[in-house]
Amino acid sequence: MKYFFEKFKGALITALVFIILLGFIYFRDTERHSENLFNEEPYVFIGDEEVLSVEIYYSKSWILLESDGEDWFVIQDEENLDADKNIIDHLIEDIKNTEIVGTVPTNEVDLDQFGLQNAGAELVVITDVKDHRFIIGDKIPVGSGTYVYVPNENIVLVVEKDYLKKYMNMSTIDFRDKGLFGFDSSQVSRIAIWSGNFSADIYKDDQGWYVDNQDQIIIVDDKKIEEILWIFSRAKVLDFENENPQSLKRYGLDEPSTEIIFYEDDRIHGLIFGKRKDEDSYYIKSDSDDAVYSIHKSLFKRVPKNIDQISLE
Repeated sequence: MKYFFEKFKGALITALVFIILLGFIYFRDTERHSENLFNEEPYVFIGDEEVLSVEIYYSKSWILLESDGEDWFVIQDEENLDADKNIIDHLIEDIKNTEIVGTVPTNEVDLDQFGLQNAGAELVVITDVKDHRFIIGDKIPVGSGTYVYVPNENIVLVVEKDYLKKYMNMSTIDFRDKGLFGFDSSQVSRIAIWSGNFSADIYKDDQGWYVDNQDQIIIVDDKKIEEILWIFSRAKVLDFENENPQSLKRYGLDEPSTEIIFYEDDRIHGLIFGKRKDEDSYYIKSDSDDAVYSIHKSLFKRVPKNIDQISLE
């Protein structure tokens, strides 16, 4: 019995030594692997660089966005059209914050299998440091992710599912600044309105808003006027109908039905309404440019058509 106990004891000690040795080897390899990962520079789409332009190429069209250092512009037909800075800033931020799930060695595979032959989009981001080019391919067959090919680095990355999807179907119009005025409503001291047989000059003094009707001074509802200012200062166009119309007649803007003008300090913001485009919108034109836009019908309804709509109840 003692013999078997001594034999079992020896085997147990040997097993423990073997386990400790395996643990040491595993720990050493893991530590080396961690050191390698720590020393390797992670791939970054765009670092702390100033983005100068963004080009988006689709199968049948492309979009060019350029910055002058402060504002962004959509370049169309050699014209610099005001772009929506918030949308472009979000696009750049999403690119910078790309979550890379993994990489695929491109020297061992055919790139066509990643859906790059008919890619959803190709982006070129030009910064003050270098040009960044990447192509968005297919979703991976297993799991959740999307292939992105970086030609300059000759690598295929696996990034998050639906990568930049919300930007991939956007057109030039979608990147345009759709703000109609953007004036500071608190600095407006006069509003001129003409609609049909109704016209009014609405002024603001220390006491509030009033209409100078020549024969009499009519005190109007401050809340209603402030509401008009709030809505028009934030109004956005629905669509850009014609940048350089040869004639305003087809839009009914040669004989507008309604006009409203906002006087902000030394700036004047005017708008005329033409005929209906459809049941939900009207053609409009701002006095700041020649372009014709369309606007939702709710904005037209906000223009007072008689004094009762703005007077105190």
